[in-house]
Formats: sequence, C-alpha cells, structure tokens
Amino acid sequence: MKRGLLVLGAITALAAVGCASLEPPDDPAGDRFAVVEPVLAWRQNAAGELVVRVYSNGCTNKDSFDAVATGSPRAGWAFDVTLTRHFPDSCEAILPQGVELVWTRDELGLPPSARLALTNPVDTFRTPPPEGYEPTSR
Repeated sequence: MKRGLLVLGAITALAAVGCASLEPPDDPAGDRFAVVEPVLAWRQNAAGELVVRVYSNGCTNKDSFDAVATGSPRAGWAFDVTLTRHFPDSCEAILPQGVELVWTRDELGLPPSARLALTNPVDTFRTPPPEGYEPTSR
C-alpha cells in the first residue's frame, strides 16, 4: 500500500512539473494565445475578397484574428494568407456552421490582380464545406 502511494505521489509530482513546462511560448506580438487554427472553409467572392468560415461559440469576429499576407511580385503576384486567432471564443453559443468573416484586398495589403491562398488547414471532417467554398486550403 505504501509503495502504491509512493508511486502515485511520484507520478503526480512529475505531472505537475510537466504541466508547468508545457506553457505555450509567446508569439512575437506578446500574445499568450496565438493559434493558426483550422477553418471550416474559404473562398474568394466576386470582388476578390477573402471569405472565410471559422469556428465560433458566438463571440468570434474579425478582431479575433490577425490576417497576414506573405508573397511578392517576384513570386508571380501569388500571396499566402494566414489567419492567427488571438484569443479563444469563450462564449457559450455553439454555432456548428461557424461564422463567415470577410477581408478585403485593401485590408490584406494585396493588389487587385494578386492570387491568394489561405494557408490555414481546412477541417472537412466536422462539416462539409458550404457550396461555393474551397474544399482544401490550396
């Protein structure tokens, strides 16, 4: 019995130490929660804006994300856009279809003729993408 308690105590102590060392690293902006999370779907609308359907518990909006476009004219006017969520959506409404967010080319700093692709993974396992959305992130 004493041996079992000793082993249990050692495991608990190791788990506590392990949890303390698993704290996520800071991102360059000093954000404690910076996650490139999967999206439900994405597409470009007729105006060339980036339309992304993201997970939401009711409080997600564009301010929840930082949208960063990388690329250049030397890359053939092809730009990759990555959305990073800055804080979790802690609201209690469950929206299985998520919410649709739109970024204009001006907001992304992209010229009208540039090609763009979202780099976030697309989660096609939970719900099928709505009609008109890209089935993959590329």
